[in-house]
Amino acid sequence: AHEIGHDTIHFAPQVKGLEIPGYDPRGLQTMALGFAVGSRGADHNRSGAYEVDFSQAVDRFNVGPEAAVLAIETEDKAALMDSLILCKFLRGVFTDFFADSAEMLGLVTGWDVTASELRATARRIVTAKKRFNILAGWTPAEDTLPERMLKQPLPEDARAQLSSERLSALVQAYNVARGWTKEGWLPEEVMAGAP
Repeated sequence: AHEIGHDTIHFAPQVKGLEIPGYDPRGLQTMALGFAVGSRGADHNRSGAYEVDFSQAVDRFNVGPEAAVLAIETEDKAALMDSLILCKFLRGVFTDFFADSAEMLGLVTGWDVTASELRATARRIVTAKKRFNILAGWTPAEDTLPERMLKQPLPEDARAQLSSERLSALVQAYNVARGWTKEGWLPEEVMAGAP
């Protein structure tokens, strides 16, 4: 759409240049947050927040700032699963994801790691991706969804509607919960290379 020009970007269902997968974010608003803040854009493999939307934890048509912590949890799990080279389809088999992952890693490698250490590792992975994006020129304006999706409800279900104001509030809640500025900038010590 950027190459074609003529405002075609307004019709492209993409975030940060990555097309939106099979989940319409207007009806899965925790996932909408995951898409907006995702380091690669609308990547359902980097944030399994749609699982939250399909649970009883939130009203998927009207999520509030509390959904930010749930989106972070799914993003951290996805980052760790990628690091451990685990299939994402396994995520539902764990009783305590981080503890079970620590046990598996110990059995395979002989390392003595804890659930807390793996949780911290997952957060560092997500933060490293954010740091990379900032160094590559990322701006807060990129953490959003296509304008069309923020102005029109899903045609098949008028409840599936997400305003830019509500998405912006979700993104800010996510950033603050991560320990970043509300705009999404990392603290100076993290940008300087500290974990």
